[in-house]
Amino acid sequence: MEQIKILFFALASFFGIENGRIASDKTTITIHPQDKEIEIIQEGLFTVIQTEEDKTITLKQWNKIVDAEEKHTLIWSKELKEFPVKKFNFTFNSKTIQPHITLKYTKEKDLRVLGIWYNEEKNEFSINNIPQNNIKTEDGKLEGNYWIFNSENTITFTIEPFLQMPEKYREFKKPLIELLEANK
Repeated sequence: MEQIKILFFALASFFGIENGRIASDKTTITIHPQDKEIEIIQEGLFTVIQTEEDKTITLKQWNKIVDAEEKHTLIWSKELKEFPVKKFNFTFNSKTIQPHITLKYTKEKDLRVLGIWYNEEKNEFSINNIPQNNIKTEDGKLEGNYWIFNSENTITFTIEPFLQMPEKYREFKKPLIELLEANK
């Protein structure tokens, strides 16, 4: 079984942008099996700025995403090609930016590219439990190294992979909203 994908907490990876510089502190993933839909909501967008080049790259990536979203010309990652409906929008105000991504799938196995597995015999979804991802849920049960979810119900889990960010990077962590405000 594959690990849950970085895609969930690295915003640019949804749009095929290599070496994405924008990440989220917390991501909430909700699967609606009856609707064959998955929602991804990112919170606490940040970047790590060590050099002026880091800042320039981050701003270019952000502008590329925003421009494409405004013009309805988003180019989605190749990993998401099996999802027939893909939607992206965000809430933006002076304190937060919150991306909201919705993907419709045709078959449960399509979720594998996201690191979500479906066991047809047991009618269950599962994801690897990686302790560093700080996965939390009230909808599943932890069995060994896997979170198991009944696929007849709506499933919600959160991941917070940066809670134990190494100290050497923590000092360079900057909320995206602050970077954008400083560069208006």
